Amino acid sequence: MTMEPWRKNLYAIFIAQFFVMTGFNFVNPFLPLFIQQLGSYTNEEAAFWSGMATAGFGITLFLSGPLWGIVADRWGRKIMLLRAQFLSSLILLGLGLSPNIYWVVGLRATQGMFSGTMTAAQAMVAGDTPRDKMPFAMGLLMVSVFSGTSLGPLLGGVLADTFGYQATFYITGALLFLGGLVILFFTKEEFVRPPAGESVSMGSLLRLATSKQMLPLLLTLLVLQVGPQMINPVIPVFIREIDPGTRAATMSGVAFGLMGVAAAISSLAAARIGGRISLKTILVVSCLGTGLLYLPPVWAGGVAQVIFFIALTGFFKGGLMASSSALVGLSASGDQQGIAYGVAQSANALGIGLGPLLGGILAPLIGLRAVFGVAGGLFMMIGVFVYRLLTDVKLERSLS
Repeated sequence: MTMEPWRKNLYAIFIAQFFVMTGFNFVNPFLPLFIQQLGSYTNEEAAFWSGMATAGFGITLFLSGPLWGIVADRWGRKIMLLRAQFLSSLILLGLGLSPNIYWVVGLRATQGMFSGTMTAAQAMVAGDTPRDKMPFAMGLLMVSVFSGTSLGPLLGGVLADTFGYQATFYITGALLFLGGLVILFFTKEEFVRPPAGESVSMGSLLRLATSKQMLPLLLTLLVLQVGPQMINPVIPVFIREIDPGTRAATMSGVAFGLMGVAAAISSLAAARIGGRISLKTILVVSCLGTGLLYLPPVWAGGVAQVIFFIALTGFFKGGLMASSSALVGLSASGDQQGIAYGVAQSANALGIGLGPLLGGILAPLIGLRAVFGVAGGLFMMIGVFVYRLLTDVKLERSLS
């Protein structure tokens, strides 16, 4: 059977993003613990510095996203995806050689400036996917993301506890490089540069970002990142606080891994029903469900309870990411997919930067448990916001 070109690209990007997200998520379970190895930091200080490192990544990602989006719409999306993956691979190798916390913070900021693999992948997929297939394509892309998210933390936590943190950074860099090779040799982009008079500019970017359709969506994406990023630096040290004798990196890896499995399942479900059920409805239900599941860890008495409720949030996280990603692509024309996902990256990155910063500041002030309650409240608030203010997108289904 002959396969349409957009499907070939989608499946190749699916495989590449699986490698990339598996590698990236090796690091999540042990970054605060790696920081403690670099200096004599308390649990709260390690959560703070982990937050600072991720905040630096988020800030530079926020600033660079729209600029890379303009370049993508002028010169092509494939080259942007290759740039993101190969440069990120080199930076991850450098992180493994970090001599102190300042090196970690600096390299994470550099990574944010030159990475953005997911945004580049989304723009490339959206650029040649038929409009009525957009929920399916973005849902499938999220399956690759969360499959890597589920496997990465589990393997990363075990590898870190067994072989040490440096070796895990090197493996991460190798997986990103492998993902770049898949894109290089197995995708083909039929990119047509816009005429000189219609060249993408900062003006067109600002008009799109402030449009009635896109602006509420960008605010939603911002808060959707703040909530999880608030608690991600807290989870490993919270597990260690509950049970000082446990292998904190492995247990937090289990929590992130199970959440990724659940998110992959819900992403697949969102891919199948996205054309039949309103994307806005999926987003509202996912926001409210996630907010409610963040509340039980506030009163958790054991590590198993924390892992259980963190894992359950994955069943809503897949719906969150698949529906919001599809809405971004459907809110812009085909020749503006680069800047659409570029400004979406900026909104996501701002949340990635603010979330850990807020979590790192709140952890020593109100305690590790209370951070979960704040994150839950934010999700329920954005669920109400989406219901009242976000405009839904109507899909015209094709006969194919």
